[in-house]
Amino acid sequence: MNTDGDSPVPGPGDPAGSEGGWGQPPPGWNEPAGDGGPAGRDQRPARQPHGPAGPSGQWPAPRPGVVELRPLGFADLLDATFAVVRRAPLATVANAVLAQLLPALVALLLVQRLDVPLAVLERTLDPDTAGSVSWAEAFPHPWPVYAGTAVAVLTLQLLANVLVVGPAAVAGMRAVLGMPTGWGQGLALARGGMLRIAGWHVLLGAAAMVVVAVPVAVALLLARSVGLAVAALGLLGMLLVLAPLALWIAIRICLVPTLLVTRPPGIRRAVRSSWSLTHGSWWRIMGILLVVAVVLGILGGVLSQLAAVVGGQLFGSAATTDAVLSMAIVVNALVGAVGMVLTQLMLTMLQVDLRIRRERLDLVLAAEAQDPRNHPIPGYGARGAAEPRG
Repeated sequence: MNTDGDSPVPGPGDPAGSEGGWGQPPPGWNEPAGDGGPAGRDQRPARQPHGPAGPSGQWPAPRPGVVELRPLGFADLLDATFAVVRRAPLATVANAVLAQLLPALVALLLVQRLDVPLAVLERTLDPDTAGSVSWAEAFPHPWPVYAGTAVAVLTLQLLANVLVVGPAAVAGMRAVLGMPTGWGQGLALARGGMLRIAGWHVLLGAAAMVVVAVPVAVALLLARSVGLAVAALGLLGMLLVLAPLALWIAIRICLVPTLLVTRPPGIRRAVRSSWSLTHGSWWRIMGILLVVAVVLGILGGVLSQLAAVVGGQLFGSAATTDAVLSMAIVVNALVGAVGMVLTQLMLTMLQVDLRIRRERLDLVLAAEAQDPRNHPIPGYGARGAAEPRG
């Protein structure tokens, strides 16, 4: 196997090197290393295959951790996602809950400090009473106060998201080889990657603002000549055209945050790797993420309704708007934390699957399973089709 090449490595038994090929095991798969010293990472097997070969003459794929070292189906990805949570609950769910509670609690504090008139806001949102509420009543403070508050909350949310993605990706990769991951260990190993993820999110946010600002500016310019209604329709049409393109690009770069942790540093390198790995798998990735989003959305709705019922029983008719809002913010933060960490673990397992299919990462992981001197993040040094040399 050549993990340093500039093109995907053909799978054993797949002389044409076709995509997804995963045929016969490589030579020496079930042979121990010789006496001439430790075998290299491309020659050393994970362990001796157990039991006889299957009907096709292939040895069973080794399973040092939460998945077998072979291309993964949806059931494998789903099972591995929850298996990582069971193996590393502190680095995944507990870390995500605490990270997401931080911006939620800060938002509650800001609401109280700003003395936001919640009753007035409710009247503003009510169509029957919206006309009777003035702008000064709904927003009594100067606009820079609200702008600064929004920036602070968004910054904290960005920090919370980074604190979830980094340790979850580390825990997922280590669980592939059955390696435990503690809370502090996950944060320490993901430290450099989290800084790059924060930079990546800032770049994405800036790009999104530019993409939205350009159609809005064009619509405002056209409004002077064609009228506000026509300009609004034109803006809607431009956004509808841009939406499918944005979705396509989002799927092609969805692995970037994970790769910023699981591969050597470099945002440009991670983008190239994600673009290469997702080539030809757009619909599969889209379907998997859509199913996960639907399931998590249903689960979040059920938990929110359950929290509302429990809150009603606890507070009864004496429940104030502040108490209801506080409970809603906390519950949404908890539900969002669980959903975020499960989605990130699924993306981490998808990255493993695609690197196995296109770069034969299974051989690298099989060798690393036998060598404790390797990088603490499995597969970190393996290069793929989009990875430059040197």
